[in-house]
Amino acid sequence: MAEPLDPDGFAIEPSASGRLLCGGCAPDEACRLGVEIAGTQDGALRCDVTCARQWHGGPGVAHGGWIAAVFDDVLSMVVLRTEPRLVTKSLAIEYLRPVPVERPLTVLARIGTHAEGRWEVSAQMTLATAGPPLATARAELRTRRRDHYARHRDWLARQPVPHCNGFDTES
Repeated sequence: MAEPLDPDGFAIEPSASGRLLCGGCAPDEACRLGVEIAGTQDGALRCDVTCARQWHGGPGVAHGGWIAAVFDDVLSMVVLRTEPRLVTKSLAIEYLRPVPVERPLTVLARIGTHAEGRWEVSAQMTLATAGPPLATARAELRTRRRDHYARHRDWLARQPVPHCNGFDTES
């Protein structure tokens, strides 16, 4: 990965062990969401994952935010094998059945279309033992502009800093 002094040089590339990990997980060489690339299946990237109990949203079921984060990670991974500079433009999840915690799951992700730095990708999550989809997702990913993070840093520097209670009470 690039030096922190050059945020726009940041790219997700395989680590020393060959894993594709986001910027938050790469230093520990472990995905905090539990996603493991398992290979390919019928032309799709296959990932294995188990929702740890700490990510539960209701009794025995995964939090929807964990499901969305897993999909965002896996949908990016299917493209990161080709393009290391990506951002997610949109992500849509359809929750079909409760996703159980502490049960092995499989996520299959595939590239639908790709043109001019725009990637349409989709995925589905099932129990590892098969069965109907528990959730599906689709996303639009974009090849990141060279100045993406610098533009963000400059924009953020122009934004007012909120008061300590989080709300600006001035009108």
